[in-house]
Amino acid sequence: MWPKNASKSHIITFTAVTLLASWGIAYLVANNANQIGILGMVMVIPTITAISLNIIHHRSIFNIYQPVVTGTTRKSLVFAVLYPIAFAALTGVIALLTGKAEINSGSLPLPTDYLLHLVGIVLFMVMAFGEEYGWRGFLLPALSEHYGKLTAALLVGAVWALYHAPGSYVTAAQLGAANPWLYTLVQMLLLIARSLPLAYCYFQTKGSIIGVILFRAVWDIAHGLVLGQTAGEARTILTGSYFLTGVISWELVLSLAAAVWFAIKLKKEA
Repeated sequence: MWPKNASKSHIITFTAVTLLASWGIAYLVANNANQIGILGMVMVIPTITAISLNIIHHRSIFNIYQPVVTGTTRKSLVFAVLYPIAFAALTGVIALLTGKAEINSGSLPLPTDYLLHLVGIVLFMVMAFGEEYGWRGFLLPALSEHYGKLTAALLVGAVWALYHAPGSYVTAAQLGAANPWLYTLVQMLLLIARSLPLAYCYFQTKGSIIGVILFRAVWDIAHGLVLGQTAGEARTILTGSYFLTGVISWELVLSLAAAVWFAIKLKKEA
C-alpha cells in the first residue's frame, strides 16, 4: 500500500524535487532581499510534491486523503501533546536553575492568551501539514520499507535539515547574524534530532500524520509560551534565554540526548 510500496525512483524524485526547489528559492532571495517573503513557499513544497507523486502513481486523486486520516491512534495523540510540553517545561526549568532565565512576573500570559494558543493549534497544524504530508506522510514510510525505521528516521531528518539549510542561512545573513554558517549548522542539528521523536510519533499510528502535525503545533506553542519564539512575544512564562553558551542552546543539548533515546526505541522496534 502506498507509500510503503513506493520505489526508490519515487523516493529519489521526491528528494530531488524538494531540495532543488528549496535551494532555488533561497538562491533567488539571496540575490534579491526584497523577495524574502517567498521563503514561505518552502512550507508547502514537500506536501505538493508528495501529493503529485500520489496522483501520478494511482492515476487518481482519491487516494490523497489516506495518510491524513487513516490510522490515527490515541497513543500517538497523547504523545504528540505531552512530549512537546514536557520538553519545553524541562528546558525552562534548566534555564531557571542555571540562572539563564527567570519568571516573567511582570508580564505573564493572560488566560485569554492560553485560549488563543489553544485555538492557534489548528492554524499551526495546517501550517505543519504543508510539510508533514511529504516528510512523515510519504518519505518516512517509504524509506522504512527499504531501510528500517531508525535509518529512515535519520535519512528524513537529514533531508529535512538540508531542505531548510539554505533558507536558514539566507535569513541569518540578511538579519545580520555574526556567523550565519554556525547558525545554520545548529538549526540543521535541531531538525535531525527532532526527526527522531517525530518518527516515533508516526510509528505509533497505522499510517496517519495527524499525530505528527499535532506534535509540531504543540511544540511551537509550548516553546512560545515558555520563552517566546520572537522578541516581540512579551507575555511569556519566563524571560531570559535557552542558551548554554554562545549559539549552543539547552534545546539542542536536550534534543540530541532525546534523539539517542528515541534511536534506541526505534532500533528495538525494527
